[in-house]
Amino acid sequence: MDLMTIGANLQRLRRDEGGAIESAQIFAWIAVTVAAIVLLGGMLEVLGVDLINWVRDQIGI
Repeated sequence: MDLMTIGANLQRLRRDEGGAIESAQIFAWIAVTVAAIVLLGGMLEVLGVDLINWVRDQIGI
């Protein structure tokens, strides 16, 4: 490839904002997914302890 072709490709990439929007949406979905996993993990941990304590109370341990 010559420098003119590379330069033209770089200018076209700079002008393409659709890719930037897609990247932003992908990163937003990743952030929301990580937050949801952390939230669910915390809820399961708290509910798991409560469930174990309730079962122990029922059994009489």
